[in-house]
Amino acid sequence: MQIAEHKKLGAFCHLIDTINEWTGRIIAWLFIPFTLLVAADVFTRYVLRHPWFYIDVNIQIMGTLIVLGGGYCLLHQSHIGVDTLVSHLSPRMRTIIDLILFPIFVGSIGALLWKTGVAAWDSWLWKERYAFSALLPPIYPYKTIIVLGVLLVLLQGTAKFIRDLLFVIHPTPGSK
Repeated sequence: MQIAEHKKLGAFCHLIDTINEWTGRIIAWLFIPFTLLVAADVFTRYVLRHPWFYIDVNIQIMGTLIVLGGGYCLLHQSHIGVDTLVSHLSPRMRTIIDLILFPIFVGSIGALLWKTGVAAWDSWLWKERYAFSALLPPIYPYKTIIVLGVLLVLLQGTAKFIRDLLFVIHPTPGSK
């Protein structure tokens, strides 16, 4: 592989990393309103003995944190893994196993992207609303956020695949 191709692939990976890094940093701020809303709900429910019927806002904020944080977690290798099976292997062998498993990742995330995309599209067409809420908020923007989150995970996984492939083909000292 030519040096120019390496640089292009590296630039692509860096772009994906940057998008997921900033997405993670920005959505982390949603923990503040989420925490305040949960505290208000607990206060009204247990102190005032008056349940708060707007808990769906909490569900959407927490869901947004989870789905948009997926790419960030993958970037920082924060997802749960079964390290006991591969911890005794060399970094190169672990990378080869990751490369072999990449089609399973693409297949499962691709299917998830397809299904969430169809669900979001239908939700926009029907102007779907959250029926279990007193507010009846629109649900289609949230379903679109889910699609975006799945796409960010797929892109970050692709960037990891590219790095792993380059590491196996052209290992450089200190690259793993």
